[in-house]
Amino acid sequence: MNITNDTIFADSDLTDDSSFLSLASYNEILDGSVNTKCLIDIIGQAIDIGEVQIIQVHNEDRKRILFRLRDNSGNSLACCLWGRYAEQIEHHREKHVGEDIVCLLRLAKISEFGGEVQITNAFDASFLDLNPTMAEALDFKEKLKNMDLPLAGNEQNDPKKDLLKVADDWDDVGIILISELQETSELENVKIVCSVEAVDTDWAWYYFGCKGCGKIVTRIRRSVSDKLAKPLFRCAGCCTNGSNVVPKFKLHLIVHDDTGDCKLVLLGSIAKSIIGFEAHELWDGSYEEVNPENLPQPILDLVGKFFCFGLCPCDSGSEIYKVSKVWSGDIIHQIETESEPVTLIEGCSSTVSSGGVMLQDVENHASSGDCATPFSKRKETDSELADITSTSKKLCTPTVKTEKSKID
Repeated sequence: MNITNDTIFADSDLTDDSSFLSLASYNEILDGSVNTKCLIDIIGQAIDIGEVQIIQVHNEDRKRILFRLRDNSGNSLACCLWGRYAEQIEHHREKHVGEDIVCLLRLAKISEFGGEVQITNAFDASFLDLNPTMAEALDFKEKLKNMDLPLAGNEQNDPKKDLLKVADDWDDVGIILISELQETSELENVKIVCSVEAVDTDWAWYYFGCKGCGKIVTRIRRSVSDKLAKPLFRCAGCCTNGSNVVPKFKLHLIVHDDTGDCKLVLLGSIAKSIIGFEAHELWDGSYEEVNPENLPQPILDLVGKFFCFGLCPCDSGSEIYKVSKVWSGDIIHQIETESEPVTLIEGCSSTVSSGGVMLQDVENHASSGDCATPFSKRKETDSELADITSTSKKLCTPTVKTEKSKID
C-alpha cells in the first residue's frame, strides 16, 4: 500500500477492544524456533532483579538493568532493558517495595549475550507494562499462584548471581584509602570515604546530549539570527542534524582524605544523586561556550561534604576515576551493618558501628580554586577523560572525633 498526496483519510466506525496480544513461548525462544528478526510480545515474572547501572556506551552514560523473566512453568530468560525502561522498573520498585513484578514487554527483541538468549527492548519502539490488568496478565498471575514456584520479590535477589560480570552487591566491596587507590595497578570495584575538596574547573560541569538517543552531540552551526534561537548540532547516534538537545551532567571533583587526593568524574544520575537537581534545572539556557568557573550553587555546596564513593575500573593509566555509586546522609545507614570494618582516617568524619561505616554531616571547609588550564583549550566534544591538572588545592581538615579500628 502506498500513500500519496491524493490519499484521503477518514474516520472509521469499526471499533475493536482487543489488545492484539500474541505472547511468545519461552520454550520456542529457548530452542531457537522463534524468528529473531521479528519483534515479540512476552510476559513473565521479574526475578533476580539487579540494580540500575550507569553504563558507558559510545562515551555516553546510559541506564541499564538486568534481570530474568520467568513463565508459569519455571522457564526463565535473561532480560536487559535500557534507558527509560530501566527507569520505569526502578521507579516501580521504589513505590512497591517487596512486591512481585509481572512484566509485559511488547515489541521486544530477541538477542544473544554471553552465549545466552536475552530479551531486550527494541530501542524506543518497545512498550513495557508492569503488573498489567488485562485478561491475559490476570490469567498468568493466577497460574503463578498455582504453580508453587519460589517467591521472587524485589528484596529477595540472589546476591551471588553475577548478572553484570562485575560486583553488583557493593556491600561485598571493601573500603580503601586514596593512597592505596593510587598504588593499585589493576583497579577493581572499591569504595573510598573522603571529602570534596573542590570542583575541578578544568572541565565544564555538563555537556549537550541528543534528547532522542542520549549520545553526545557536536555543534556544527551557531545561531545566526533571531529566527534561529538554537544552534544546530550533529548526533552521531541518530546520524541527523538538529537542535533537540539537553544538558547532561559530567561533573569532575577533586576529593581528599588524609592520605592524599584524587580526581573523580560523576555522570548523569550519579551526579544528580548528590546534587539534588537535574542538569537542565541548573542550566542557564545558554548554548554558548561554557564558563566552567561559573558553577551553580548546588554544585558549590558539595565542597566540604563527605561521601562514600563506589569506584569502578577505569582506563589504564587514567588519573580520573569513574564513580558508579554514592552513599551519603541517611543512605549510608543501609550499608552500616553490612560493610567490613576499615581503618579510619584521622580527620575523616567516619565512625565504626557494628562493623559498618556511617558518614557524619560536616560543614563546608573548602571552595573551588582557580584552574591553571583555561577552558578555551578544551573542546566541548572531547568525550575522553584526558589528564587534567589543578594547581590550587585547599586541604580540607575538619576537626571531627573519630574512632579507630583494625581491619579484620
